[in-house]
Amino acid sequence: VVGGSVSSSIHTPFQFLSRVSIPDPQQTMSASTTLPNIAKLNIGIPGQGRRQRLTRQNSWMAWDSRVTAPSVKLDLTIECRRLPKKDSFSDCDAFCGIWEAPAGVVQKDKKVSRLPSKQEREVGRTEVVRENENPQFENTFRMEYRFQQQQTYVIRVYDEDLRYATDLKEHDFVGGCVFTLGELMGAAGCTIAKPLQQGKAFCVLSGQEIVETREVLEFRFSGQDLGSLTNLSKKTGNSVVQKFDVYFRLEKLQTEDQSWTVVWKSEVERDNPNPTWHAARLPLQQLCDDDPSNPLKITIYLWNRFTPDELIGFVETSINDLVVKSKRGIPVLDVMLEKKNLFRGTKLKKAGLLKVLKASILNIPSMLQYLSGGCEMDLMVAVDCTTANGDWRLQKSLHYSSDTWLNDYQAALFKVGSIFDGYNNTAKGYIMWGYGGKIDGAATPYFVMGEKIRGADNLVKAYDKVFSPGNEKLTLGDDAALKHVIQAAMFRALDGNRGDNKQRYATLVILTTGVITDLQESIDAICAAAEDAPLSIAIIGIGQDRGDDFETATKLVRGEHGKLQHSNGVPISRDIVQFATMAEFGGNARDCVAEAFREVPEQFVQHFIHAGIKPLPPKAIPDFTHAEVSGRSSGSGHKESSKDKSKSKKKKKSSSKH
Repeated sequence: VVGGSVSSSIHTPFQFLSRVSIPDPQQTMSASTTLPNIAKLNIGIPGQGRRQRLTRQNSWMAWDSRVTAPSVKLDLTIECRRLPKKDSFSDCDAFCGIWEAPAGVVQKDKKVSRLPSKQEREVGRTEVVRENENPQFENTFRMEYRFQQQQTYVIRVYDEDLRYATDLKEHDFVGGCVFTLGELMGAAGCTIAKPLQQGKAFCVLSGQEIVETREVLEFRFSGQDLGSLTNLSKKTGNSVVQKFDVYFRLEKLQTEDQSWTVVWKSEVERDNPNPTWHAARLPLQQLCDDDPSNPLKITIYLWNRFTPDELIGFVETSINDLVVKSKRGIPVLDVMLEKKNLFRGTKLKKAGLLKVLKASILNIPSMLQYLSGGCEMDLMVAVDCTTANGDWRLQKSLHYSSDTWLNDYQAALFKVGSIFDGYNNTAKGYIMWGYGGKIDGAATPYFVMGEKIRGADNLVKAYDKVFSPGNEKLTLGDDAALKHVIQAAMFRALDGNRGDNKQRYATLVILTTGVITDLQESIDAICAAAEDAPLSIAIIGIGQDRGDDFETATKLVRGEHGKLQHSNGVPISRDIVQFATMAEFGGNARDCVAEAFREVPEQFVQHFIHAGIKPLPPKAIPDFTHAEVSGRSSGSGHKESSKDKSKSKKKKKSSSKH
């Protein structure tokens, strides 16, 4: 991450004050890395003083650069095998359709209905392959994969009866299956096989990542003679401004309404009319929607403490233009400013020069490349067991379990487990710790609530077992220390990467009420883990009306001056912590967990890039057979396979007798 250095010669009480009119990065660029809770700052609230109304935290710093796109585009291909005959005199004339289902509407274990429900959204249909029991469809489906979301899809296969009829009731239903994109992309070769729940038929699904989503623009700019048309003496009234603090913004054109949207902001170069900004990296998907020929606007502003920033000028170009010109040297672009004529109209005047010191497109490995090579995803969960939750036997407690609804802890655990279920999890399974409590009266930094856990349901069951009304061994405590939990997660993550050709990345999920008794020690542990541990930390705030406690938890994400700092003054090497609260999303566990996991793909790739670890070659696609596919499914599929085996044995015995 670049853009964190600022001149150390200025240390005034107003160092972090700036204008209020800078667009909020969370409103203009929701999918990119932004400063935490920047929309919650007290800006413009009456009765808090002029300085506090104008305060904008870290506004002089650059927005974080990144190397991963907000979403990964992939093509889904489908082929079916051993389709049954629906007509007496011909093989199956098969086609299939795919529908996107909201989480919880369709369950994997249940039988797929013949027709889609109203909640399902149709993605598309394949062509019809005639008289073929093993059709391979040529039509592919373009999808957007997001790690932080549970994306569920339903596939239904039909035998065409009435040609060109779009109504599915006119065709014979062959079977269907349910899968998630996480399950698909976490499988070997990004390929899975699913039984169609009728007979021996099954379908094979393959996902192919679009290479363009890996392209990243690395750039660096400098200015020369900027502000030649800016009237500095009149900018703040009678006083004369002596400082020339300048920054630039990157804006992309929205084709819907022809408006410009800010996608990135640089750091402020202090008192320098010829600034040179730090280098940065941004994915093309964020800059130009994966089309380098789209317009790109570079606007340069004069940064002010109390008044709105003043426009110095702008440059309209494109990524293709910057990259092509940079191959022949250092391009020099004219910075233009629109000025009013004396009588009417406006015209563009030259306001300085912008030099492109670097502009090149890099191909950065994506998270999916590491997963397809066999990289495993490990999950660790830490649960707050302090008295801030209240006695779990009482209904007012945050740990209270009901037969009719899930509390915030249960909902968050189930959603976290559902996201990780589809990936190459380690042989150890999930692990869940409790901290802040006592077991049999003995105070420990943390204790094990469950080991070798597999599946979201088992994760919730392990939690329910500890907080059952009849558990007399657990006693809630007052010491909410996170240092030892973070260190345990760091050691587990480091231990998982030992050995040749073995890659593993771990995620620690901390469910907390926001109370932290060892803040600086926890920050030191986070800074130590960020050095070389393959670890991300997602903190989820539990409970309502806990603003003061959550203020403490946010300090684990960012420091007062931007990045976290160790107690010895060394800043964190890379960001590994993300924070979200259930109250912020109205108790919606799906959106809260998605926000907490939003930066995991970026942190995942950043770790392997900084460590110099390349993706392993993709694993070979398995040669699926009916026995393997039916063995993976539960229920009727397994029974059918056992029946088939018994029938074959009887045939062998009868043949031997004859």
